[in-house]
Amino acid sequence: MGMLLRPPERLRFGRIQTMRERDILKICHLFYNEGMTQIEIASMMGLSRFKIGRIIKDARDRGLVSITINHPQSDLTETEIVLAKKFAINEAIVVNINEFSGKSALDQLGAAGAQYLTSIVDRHRILGVTWGQTVSYVAKNLPIINARHLKLVQIGGGLGTIEGTDNPALTMMLGQKLGAEAHVIQAPIIVRDKTIRDTFLKEEKTRETLEIAKRADIVMFGVGLVGSESLLWQSGFLDHEDAARLRTAGAVGAICGRFFNRHGTQCWQDLADRTIGLSLEELKRIKHKILIATGREKVQAILGALKGDLVDVLIVDLQTAERLLAN
Repeated sequence: MGMLLRPPERLRFGRIQTMRERDILKICHLFYNEGMTQIEIASMMGLSRFKIGRIIKDARDRGLVSITINHPQSDLTETEIVLAKKFAINEAIVVNINEFSGKSALDQLGAAGAQYLTSIVDRHRILGVTWGQTVSYVAKNLPIINARHLKLVQIGGGLGTIEGTDNPALTMMLGQKLGAEAHVIQAPIIVRDKTIRDTFLKEEKTRETLEIAKRADIVMFGVGLVGSESLLWQSGFLDHEDAARLRTAGAVGAICGRFFNRHGTQCWQDLADRTIGLSLEELKRIKHKILIATGREKVQAILGALKGDLVDVLIVDLQTAERLLAN
């Protein structure tokens, strides 16, 4: 980090304006370049610590001091701060995808998600997951962790296979990496009608797992699309007519099979009645919600989730972050 002193203007408050310009510059130099504390500078200059603090603040406010962070990641950090402020979330993590690393964008994003999860998992007791391609890359990149205090739970039914592995197997694999007790839902995420859904919910194991999911204090998920690109269509749960009806209802994306519009509000009640998993309102009540996603095609879905208060921490690539900020 470097500090640049500019020719000072006349300071306009209190007795500070009567100080010599060279003394103002000296105070800034001692504080920023020499690393002295305000108390040490006050003792040296014969002034109060409060006055030293006012001089330093005024110098910053009037552009006498310019702070530069000399690190290749500094622009990413600024983007993360702006993103978190704009959407009123706790944290944003932005990944600058390296095209020459030999790893795919999903792999690099998954590694960032795994690193973040590793850093905070010991603060939580029940981790909920809903499987998608992006989250599967988080599991792939997660190191072995001893989190035996943790329970791992699916928050929705299965999607079939992802990366050649079925959902319960992915949950069990993630549980092994975390050293956590894993709870799976042995049911599809969407069924043909409400009666079949209600039958599944009468199963004791399914009911118990969903009760655990409701008590989750952290959850990680991706966001699904509306149409053939989505795993729900690729797995045969929905068809072209369903896509048309969802678009008519204003759907922009889905989390755990629950479709929402650009405001983050649930769409199409009939489909919701055939879905096995936490509702959007139940998901919203989880304290630490992590959305990880990438791609131009997912921007509107991410925006809907953000506006619907469904996200506390957002993990995205730089291009996606820039598109979100442009909206």
